[in-house]
Amino acid sequence: MVKPKIVTKELNLWYGENHALKDINISIPEKAVTAIMGPSGCGKSTLLRCFNRLNDLVDGTRVKGEVLLDGENIYKDSIDVFLLRRRVGMVFQRVNPFPKTIFENVAYGLRIHGCKDGAKLEDRVRESLMDAAIWDEVKASLHKSAFDLSGGQQQRLCIARAIAIEPEVILFDEPCSALDPISTAKIEKLIEELKQKFTIVIVTHNMQQAARVSDYTAFMLLGELVEFGKTEKIFTAPEDKRTENYLTGKFG
Repeated sequence: MVKPKIVTKELNLWYGENHALKDINISIPEKAVTAIMGPSGCGKSTLLRCFNRLNDLVDGTRVKGEVLLDGENIYKDSIDVFLLRRRVGMVFQRVNPFPKTIFENVAYGLRIHGCKDGAKLEDRVRESLMDAAIWDEVKASLHKSAFDLSGGQQQRLCIARAIAIEPEVILFDEPCSALDPISTAKIEKLIEELKQKFTIVIVTHNMQQAARVSDYTAFMLLGELVEFGKTEKIFTAPEDKRTENYLTGKFG
């Protein structure tokens, strides 16, 4: 039995009058890669942002239902959202390094969370860059601007920044959409390695990417979760005709 890390129960979300998520029930397995796919506007990024409450930052958002992280509802009033986002990190679609050095990009979150020990900072920055498979490329230029890096390198730097504070979950929102095929392959290989330490949820519009990197796949359409299961089964023997139609290119 696979242990769930995140579980949603009758999750609904509205942006003003727009009912963006409708009765979502999903169980995200621990230390595995779960892909959420579907056509543009289906609600996949909205669902992802429910897992660390980033939708709270959008005016007019209303949430009903539960999102459980290790069995605790993250939408209850007593939850510290700052600590929640330490536990549930995020890597965005748009590569977004800070206007700082490579070293300070990774150290930033550690400093915010109170780490002042210089030796410990250096160790965590090095470990995070190694875990993000970019250490060998940047170790001689840690004090140069992050903007000197290529797009693919910047995205791996953002991954290093996310994992430096040792989250339990990493959310990836279309992390390769702006990258070339070589950089995309590096990120996909990295995701495969990171699941040994972290629970990973990735939103992707790329069906081939979902098939390559994920252990489990969710298919969404018009704010609803149509189907969820092991990736191999979703791609070879989907139970819902809408999933089959999407996978065979009849819409999307």
